[in-house]
Amino acid sequence: MRDYSSKQISTKLLGEIVDALKNIRGWGSVEIFVQDHKVVQIVERNIKKTNDSIQSSAKQ
Repeated sequence: MRDYSSKQISTKLLGEIVDALKNIRGWGSVEIFVQDHKVVQIVERNIKKTNDSIQSSAKQ
């Protein structure tokens, strides 16, 4: 397990975050979980939008 401090952010941690962002396919989010000043989890969420929700948000 890598030691990713949230107080001294390494280039490796930044690389992990960049990779997570690149893995988002159009709609989604990246969550970073920190415990005791250490990044313990990076979660990528891809969201599939339906045609109705895309058209509804475009009308607003």
